[in-house]
Amino acid sequence: MGWRRFRSGLRLFGKTLALSQPPAWLDLQPLLAGLGALRDLDVAVTETLPSLADGYTLGDVGRAQAWQAVLAALTQAAAAQRQQLRQSQQAPAVGLCLLALTEWLENLSAADNGGPVQRGALRRWARRRTGRLQQRLAQAHKQADTPQQQHRVRILAKRLRYGVEALRALLPRHQADTCIEQASQLQGRLGQSRDVAQASALVVALALDRHIEAYLQGVAVGFKAGLGSAP
Repeated sequence: MGWRRFRSGLRLFGKTLALSQPPAWLDLQPLLAGLGALRDLDVAVTETLPSLADGYTLGDVGRAQAWQAVLAALTQAAAAQRQQLRQSQQAPAVGLCLLALTEWLENLSAADNGGPVQRGALRRWARRRTGRLQQRLAQAHKQADTPQQQHRVRILAKRLRYGVEALRALLPRHQADTCIEQASQLQGRLGQSRDVAQASALVVALALDRHIEAYLQGVAVGFKAGLGSAP
């Protein structure tokens, strides 16, 4: 979550404040990819599958046992992934990259970015920036017919929410509240659909249970069909 907000902040302020270029984080890519994989496993085990259990088991003992076996296998996979990430964090290149980013962030406050900015001008910029983010989100949602396009909408919803939360003190209260509510609702619907699809993909990848695999794929299709129209 912290890394996502960091990247969002760079997109939000980078071009406007003429920030110095952050250090390269190529050495962090394996760690970040591993964190994404761990997130998918943890969400599947703790949120997605428990919420869908009753719809599959329907009180049947055999089905309940099969469901628990899938949960146990995914829990074991998550533990292995977490251990692998702990080991990757010990790599010297990863530590050096994190230290370089920390130093860059600490030096931002001392950097000369063109002198003080009038609060009125900053407010106007914040409103314009937020309006553009809203427009991009609405346009992308209108055209979101494929899973890839829906994923793009989810990313834009996150950017709008993170941006408004960062700029909230500069925005009219109504605009900020409306944007956060809009983005959160859309992100939640699309995120739930994605989480079910990811859980299904994990069951497929680990070849755990073809019946549960088919059930999850059906639920994922239902979520996608139920996604609303543009905000």
